[in-house]
Amino acid sequence: MKALVKTKSGVGNIELLSVPEPVPAFDQVKIEVVAGAICGTDIHIHDDEYPNNPPFVLGHEMSGVVVAIGDRVTSLKVGDRVTSESFKYTCGECRFCQSGLIGLCVKRCSMGVHVDGAFATYVCQRQESVHKLPGNIDFEAGSMCEPVAVAVRAVYERARVINGDVVMVSGPGPVGLLCVQAARSLGATVVLVGVEGDEERLELGKAFGAELVIQVPKDSFEKLHDITSGLGADIAIECGGSSKSLQQCIAQARKGAQLVLVGLYGSDVTFHLDTAIIKEQTLIPSFTYGHETWERALELLEARKITTLPLVSGHFLLSEWEQAFAMVRSRRGHKYLLLPQC
Repeated sequence: MKALVKTKSGVGNIELLSVPEPVPAFDQVKIEVVAGAICGTDIHIHDDEYPNNPPFVLGHEMSGVVVAIGDRVTSLKVGDRVTSESFKYTCGECRFCQSGLIGLCVKRCSMGVHVDGAFATYVCQRQESVHKLPGNIDFEAGSMCEPVAVAVRAVYERARVINGDVVMVSGPGPVGLLCVQAARSLGATVVLVGVEGDEERLELGKAFGAELVIQVPKDSFEKLHDITSGLGADIAIECGGSSKSLQQCIAQARKGAQLVLVGLYGSDVTFHLDTAIIKEQTLIPSFTYGHETWERALELLEARKITTLPLVSGHFLLSEWEQAFAMVRSRRGHKYLLLPQC
């Protein structure tokens, strides 16, 4: 089969290769991949800015159809339309697994990072990480369930947004736009912040329910101050992955606010913590998720409280992966899909 492989450490070193088809273990299902969504993490892996363990097949956002099952698989059957968490192995025994935080497992292995992922014709995954797609979710939308779970984790579980909160989302990329929808589903007033070149993304943010969009440096934060009586946002969710965006969140969030850090930076960042300390703000990293997060994400998708299809900006063959990665880097559009079966 064809697969997009990170062959060795270092910048680049990604090739489209012919590799053997995987065979499911006793507790795994074999999935024919219909769509794989490119994530910022894939770009960081290309640039050698994210810890990884080559050689492996890239890709951890996907949807597809079960074509074979292991002997002990009971929850899935051949023909099921599915999506998958990125976790290929968690130990189930460490303090994190025991408390439900499987993403923090000390022995966690993730597909597309440590072991073979989904930018291939087929991928094998353990049954407990695989979820059936709701009937009203197609394969394109379903390939982005993983970033929906990331947004749900940030908004529902880390920020614990409640009705009436003023939530500022900085960075209108795909995860930022999903955070907008997740916060709106809880009754929050959402302020979306972007920069020059983000015009299309900010407009989509309005369509997703953001009451106010701010494009810096063109726009000021005066309207945010107006709707918060000068206090600032109750919660700031940083999705941009830049020191300027983080500093902006610190400055525009109120005293005692929660600052949820979702964006990955890819390199060292510099920012001044004094303001956050003086304002007694709480910095909360948000990166992983658990099975329950995924169930909630799928419920929100099925209920149409979150939608992913408007985020699809283009499709590419596996052989066109370089063009697809270039589009992600260009920041034009939102999400780009690789289609292994075409």
